Amino acid sequence: MRLKGHTAVVTGGGGALGAAMADRLSAEGAAVAVSDLDPGRAKAVADAVLAAGGRALAIEHDVTDRSSWQAALDAAEAEFGHVDIVVNNAGVVRDRTLLKMSEDEWDSVIAIHLRGTFLGSQLGLARMTRGWGRIINLSAPGGGFGQANYSAAKHGIRGLTRSLAREAARLGVLANCIAPGGINTPMLRTMPADRFEAAQQAIPLKRFGEPHEVAAVVAFLASDDAAYVTGQTITVDGGVGA
Repeated sequence: MRLKGHTAVVTGGGGALGAAMADRLSAEGAAVAVSDLDPGRAKAVADAVLAAGGRALAIEHDVTDRSSWQAALDAAEAEFGHVDIVVNNAGVVRDRTLLKMSEDEWDSVIAIHLRGTFLGSQLGLARMTRGWGRIINLSAPGGGFGQANYSAAKHGIRGLTRSLAREAARLGVLANCIAPGGINTPMLRTMPADRFEAAQQAIPLKRFGEPHEVAAVVAFLASDDAAYVTGQTITVDGGVGA
């Protein structure tokens, strides 16, 4: 129960990674606001947390919109009293080679990942007034073929986090990144079987990661076990980048 007495907002909480994060943070004692653009998915995850005996709230939330962020944070504070952990997990892919990528495909990915993380970091930090806080941003190893938009956004998040860590330290708030590699999610399992197997064999550990393994790193960074860790990016990729 390392997080008892704390409240976390998890964006993109209706997806596989977000659901694992909400479950683990709740298991560690945190109250969890599960936010997602799809309110049905957010409710399903929040209901599962509640059924397991945790405290949870589902919030419909567009991370690219400042007013939606304010409303989400207001709702979490109204329900649980305060917000002191923000996990900027919401994301999307719009893969296309650079020569074929449209401006809409570029702009939507940059907006959801980079603008969404900026807004969550800025507005979340403003609520962390108790001398303790955690902002955990989701980056990625980056550089994938056909992912110029995604890679630019995810590497931008790393730079944002490093600057944020320096600014937030005086307030007792830590800011870190997690960069997951291949994680066994429904999106990954849409790959053709031969490509799936080849990609898996290229990983030193010979398997894809599981959502709960990323969630465990989120819980660590949210806890006081990570009290001297800030401005860092922790890669969770089975050794691919070694």
